[in-house]
Amino acid sequence: MHRGLARLFNALMVGVLIITLSFIAHAQFRAALQGAVTDSSGGAVSGATVTLTNNETGRTQQITTNEDGFYRFSSLAPGKYNLTVEQGNFKKQTLEDINVAAEITQGVDVALEVGGITETVTVNDEATTLETENASVQKTIGTQEIRNLPQNGRDPFELLRLAPGVFGDGARGGGNGNAVNLPNTPGPGGSNNSIFQSENVPQISAAGQRVTANNYQLDGVSVNSLQQGGASVITPNQESVKEIIISSSAFSAEDGRNSGAQVRAVSQNGTNEFHGSALFKYNDPGWNARNRFNGIPDANGQITATRFVPSQRVEQRYKTFGGSIGGPIIKNRFFFFTSYEGLRNNSNNTYEAYIETSQYRQQVINRRPGSIAATIFQTPGIEPRVAGFLPRTCAQTFGVAAAARCRDVPGGLDLGSIAGTRGVYLPFGPGIGQVDIGGGFDGIPDVVYALLNDPTRQRGNQFNFRFDYNINDTNQLALSSYITTRRDISNDRGSRSRPGSDIIDAPLPFVVTGILISNINSTLVNEFRTNFTRFSSNQVKASAETNFGIPRLEVEGLPFDRIRFGAPRAETTPGIFSQNTVEIADSLTTVFGSHAVRFGGSFRREFNDNNLSGGARPLYSFVGLFNLANDTPIFEAINTDPTTGAPADAARKLRSNDTSFFIQDDWKPFPNLTLNLGLRYEYFSPLTDRLGRLTNLETGTGAQTLTNAKLVKVESLSDPDKNNFAPRFGFAYSPKFSNMFGSFGERLENKIVIRGGAGIYYNRIPSVVFANAAGNPPNFARYNICCGTEGSPYAGGQIVYALGSNNTTTGYPINPVLATGINPANGLPNVGRVEIYGSPRRVPNAEVYKYSLDLQYELPYQIVTSIGYEGNQSRNLIRLVNQNFLFQANPNIFAAFFATPDVNASYNGMNLRVERRFTNHFQVTANYRFAKSIDTLSNEGPGAVTNQTYPIDLRQERGPSDYDVRHNFNLSGLLESPFFRNQKTLAGKLLGGFELSGILTYHTGFPWTPKIEQGLRGAGGDFFGPVRPVRYFGGVQQNTSNNSFLQPNGYFTGGGSRYFQTTLNPGDPTYQNNPPGIGRNSFRGPNYFAVDMSVAKRFGLPAFGVLGESPNLELKFNFFNIFNNLNLQPFGFFSSGTFVNRPNFGEVDGALAGRVVEFQARFRF
Repeated sequence: MHRGLARLFNALMVGVLIITLSFIAHAQFRAALQGAVTDSSGGAVSGATVTLTNNETGRTQQITTNEDGFYRFSSLAPGKYNLTVEQGNFKKQTLEDINVAAEITQGVDVALEVGGITETVTVNDEATTLETENASVQKTIGTQEIRNLPQNGRDPFELLRLAPGVFGDGARGGGNGNAVNLPNTPGPGGSNNSIFQSENVPQISAAGQRVTANNYQLDGVSVNSLQQGGASVITPNQESVKEIIISSSAFSAEDGRNSGAQVRAVSQNGTNEFHGSALFKYNDPGWNARNRFNGIPDANGQITATRFVPSQRVEQRYKTFGGSIGGPIIKNRFFFFTSYEGLRNNSNNTYEAYIETSQYRQQVINRRPGSIAATIFQTPGIEPRVAGFLPRTCAQTFGVAAAARCRDVPGGLDLGSIAGTRGVYLPFGPGIGQVDIGGGFDGIPDVVYALLNDPTRQRGNQFNFRFDYNINDTNQLALSSYITTRRDISNDRGSRSRPGSDIIDAPLPFVVTGILISNINSTLVNEFRTNFTRFSSNQVKASAETNFGIPRLEVEGLPFDRIRFGAPRAETTPGIFSQNTVEIADSLTTVFGSHAVRFGGSFRREFNDNNLSGGARPLYSFVGLFNLANDTPIFEAINTDPTTGAPADAARKLRSNDTSFFIQDDWKPFPNLTLNLGLRYEYFSPLTDRLGRLTNLETGTGAQTLTNAKLVKVESLSDPDKNNFAPRFGFAYSPKFSNMFGSFGERLENKIVIRGGAGIYYNRIPSVVFANAAGNPPNFARYNICCGTEGSPYAGGQIVYALGSNNTTTGYPINPVLATGINPANGLPNVGRVEIYGSPRRVPNAEVYKYSLDLQYELPYQIVTSIGYEGNQSRNLIRLVNQNFLFQANPNIFAAFFATPDVNASYNGMNLRVERRFTNHFQVTANYRFAKSIDTLSNEGPGAVTNQTYPIDLRQERGPSDYDVRHNFNLSGLLESPFFRNQKTLAGKLLGGFELSGILTYHTGFPWTPKIEQGLRGAGGDFFGPVRPVRYFGGVQQNTSNNSFLQPNGYFTGGGSRYFQTTLNPGDPTYQNNPPGIGRNSFRGPNYFAVDMSVAKRFGLPAFGVLGESPNLELKFNFFNIFNNLNLQPFGFFSSGTFVNRPNFGEVDGALAGRVVEFQARFRF
């Protein structure tokens, strides 16, 4: 009954929200314009009439200055404004084209001249450059930059790296052109699907913070993924974006949820004039250049077949099209804007891999009729997509073991033959009748090295609309929304591009936003906001033609990547995703004296109703091709209900809340000094399950921490953290040099601003850290069953090897051995070892102390330079730790991953910036950052790349962050040709209208850690690894140029054994006997350098009706990495070149993208 009432209440809430959004909505209006009105001697002018007019919509606001001469206009839309100040006995003063940036309080002081009120002084204030009202380290990315600077996939978030204090390089993969994650960063990745990426995680780090600490807002409301940290559910298209503001350190109490980059995008609005666009963009692989990487020479200077890597080019074949239109519905009162962008992707990459031969498959069908392997091999779509076969010899494949394990035969490599009978395991060993060669060599090829096709088919559509309505002079309403649809047909490289393994995905993210702005009186403004954000995808329905009745099969024990069959297997494949966020917020701004005080709060409710049933489909692993033929797996992974042995109910109803309150006082005690004083409170509720299925591992004590542990039902995994108070302080001071140095100081008057700030931030913990706990027993269990061998067939009967009875994940037979129920003493299954996710009761939100100090100086020609320091200290960051490494293992627990809040981090950096905003057809911005980021883990995961080499001793993990770079520089600029500008002559049309824009990026290499391919035994007997070498001999001369990494072993001349001990110490393989001999991230990888450039020609067209007086057609080429500079892949945790005992130690795995060319035609009116 209670659940029925809850459903009714939720339905009513959604209904109320929809009705509310239908009537109350507005885009993001959090900008403000304020200043002091003075006379020529600096005295305050009270009672002056200040009028502000929006040049786009004609809306006019009017206030009077208070006794301190102070005025403030709040809740402004971004755009250009005219400001007029009038007072008796003074000349009327008008400032034209004041550029008000979104989300920013801008200062404009006005000094009136004595004279008659009928006299007017007009000043163009288009290029106000100094930041005199706050201490935030930030950048406003305007319309000019968004429209003109080169951006992969037309994704505006690709420009976030241009902000001071923010690091990112925009690197793309060598063949697929996908965004390259910062080292060891898991998750869905960046703009791999252009703006249609469902959970876009721009790969940027702000002031050394984790990628997952970034926060995204669109039109003033959160568009963050509730599951993934640092991910935006919606990526707005270029046509729809008016401005983006990104802060690496912000000191307003209004900013929260996360401590990293605060990214606030503002959508385009309609104006009193009709404006619109239409565009077409095309990517053709034939225009792209191959990167200049063909492998690394051996010790003799030769690139042999085993070291040869074919150069790659980006094979994306994109067709992008779209447009926009906006204008008045009722002039000066009601406006609209709408945009659309579509994508059609028909790309094909190629890659190389070993595959089984058709002769092997036919042999299995002939000699094992009726077997599972034979049945699978006769399934349509089982053959890999082969583009061609490549030569590989046994010696190249097996090395010194070639004579015993392989024969070169026509058509591939003979690895042996089928032996034994179905259901009988082959024993381990190299002889006839054993695993390595089965029944012996028979002259028939079993594997072959092949060039494989990797096709991608994709359709994407994004719709955006926005309505603005000025009810009267004091109230404004509007509605804005983004809806993105996508349909992908994705090939699986892991299973060698078999058509039967293709997956179809059709995600549908959208956001609906609303705000009501009420100007109660000239000093009191209220802003009410609400929104609904949703990410959904039903992969079960979309991939109905994929045969999930074939389990995932993997063949191990071969000297190359596993050969796999069947569609990808994960709990999320196929999955049903339903993630919804509802947000309500209100704030009130009041002005008294020289104080502008804003206070308010927000409540956000998050609904995670995912159904992740993919784990009900088993994964089986086989040692060698001939155990595969015999249907004898060594390992099975499967999710079941431990009480029945049947597929577990994977439906989830996870809930969480975010509540915040703030008060912010922007106080201007003097015209040249602004103080920002704020206090914020945030509460992030622990994750709960409406179905009441959450369980947590209640541990024992001491040596029995795990052996005496028991699973208990809980309302939440951790206790609430309710003490998240975050004070903030900032200042901006412009010294009065004329008072100090007389006439000499007048040269510096209003040219220098000193700014600084400090504050505390708290981080919301991404739900993905805790969500896996929904799969704990008693209703759900993740089994990892090992090991089926000759002596223990099918792991004592625990492994049930079977096909599904239908094409779904739920058609697999019940495993009666696993249906033994739950042990009431400890809440764990009676049989088998399961994977557990949990946390200690105390998991506080990460706490970050941020601070900065900088100096801005305005040079002639609207150029502003700044130099500043930015730093922070982070506490209570999360890492996932397998408790089996720390304590005596529980025989029923395969792994116990705990979210452990014991990671600390620090960052110190110097920012240098030179900027000239777009004026007189020219803009340039240069950023240089010298910085160091230190931590003990750089991402909370989950994911194997976030493993630690010594998880049992956190002190040994302290070192540079995985994404730390010492030097980072970027330069961006826009230039419109000054020749024949706006001339309507033939010469003007042919020779005028050229535009050039570009981004130069350079940074030094990422850090990486050398490892050995051995593990150490933890306290519980389980092994962890890989680990670092126990001894470093020294003598390495680091050189991070590309040339250094294009030679054998990189800058480790002579190989790893010359510099490191490549084995563990003799004796017991424990941590105590094998402490690390070198620190984490002690070495640096290759530098990065790229220049992206756009070249455009704009043609003026004749005026025609609604098209206005200046329609034009722009033809543009975008060049990414225009000079085709060779950039090498950074080292990751599992990169082959990080293992000191391998012959390729110190060598990179490959290269990044070469030159990529796009063509775009855009009509604008």
